[in-house]
Amino acid sequence: MNTTPAPAPIPALPSVEADADRSVVRRLWDVFRREPMLLVTCSYLFVSIVGLWDLYWFYRRFDIPILEFLQSSDYFVSGLRRPVYLALLGWTLLASLLVLLPERWRRRNPERAAQLDRRWWFRLFFPRRSDWWAYLWLHPETMATVSALFAMGIVLFSTSTTRAERIQAGGGAAVQVHLADAPLAGDWRMLGTSSAYVFLWDPGRGLAEVVPIESITRMRPLPPPVPAERTPDPTRAADVPAR
Repeated sequence: MNTTPAPAPIPALPSVEADADRSVVRRLWDVFRREPMLLVTCSYLFVSIVGLWDLYWFYRRFDIPILEFLQSSDYFVSGLRRPVYLALLGWTLLASLLVLLPERWRRRNPERAAQLDRRWWFRLFFPRRSDWWAYLWLHPETMATVSALFAMGIVLFSTSTTRAERIQAGGGAAVQVHLADAPLAGDWRMLGTSSAYVFLWDPGRGLAEVVPIESITRMRPLPPPVPAERTPDPTRAADVPAR
């Protein structure tokens, strides 16, 4: 009786072609899956960079070189000042997944996709990997991530510009600042703070002021101005014919 043990099965080697088709984004995600703390660190770094980008464009509207007034600690917490930065990070990941849905459908239904490729509307919404106008010769996953980051930059620039224009027009949080000797004269709006400075704006004079926190004794928020009630015009009332 032959008692020779059966040879152990040889493990399947990874496909070189499948590995070559993996995008940079997928390989980076594999690294994050092996090192979860690296994902947390990179996410925090990403949110901080987004916060600095938003701060720069916002204060640039008021001719304030914000980067020169930031301390080293401000760079690390710049992305935590507004929750919208974290929401934009989640939107970037979600948008990347949604953009990849047509490519994934093509992989799962190659025969059906080949039949529908003759229709122009299908090629428009379900482009092929070889369509340069859709992916610009990049991997679909890489193109989706780059597009989401580009769109996020445009949204940040637009929202910071809109917020700055609203404050320049007289909106925003009105505050009264008291220094060591006397109140700071002016109709001030608070732009923001850092670890060492308070940034103010006077919409009436179009003047920006950078005040050290150490010189401020008290800061009081002011209620928003109440719109004045319109009084009826007696001349126009006389012109209305009586019924």
